[in-house]
Amino acid sequence: MTDGPEDTGRSAAPGAMPLTLASPGQEVVFVSVQGGRGIQHRLAEMGLIPGARFRVLSRFQPGPLIISLKDCRLVLGGGMVGRVLVRPK
Repeated sequence: MTDGPEDTGRSAAPGAMPLTLASPGQEVVFVSVQGGRGIQHRLAEMGLIPGARFRVLSRFQPGPLIISLKDCRLVLGGGMVGRVLVRPK
């Protein structure tokens, strides 16, 4: 039984962890997002797609997280950070 069409991306890959557990300075690989098409689309627009490598720059708990992806710094809100699954590089 599924929760509907908005529940895509909920399968966790082996070794995946929530982005909230990543430490500042740690490089990680984007695995998936636990959420609907809206959040998946928003993250993809920012370049966060499966396989994308990025570094956690700073973390504010609870609250936003700053990452470095390619030559850009991005701020992810606390609600979004809790839905992102990554694996260590």
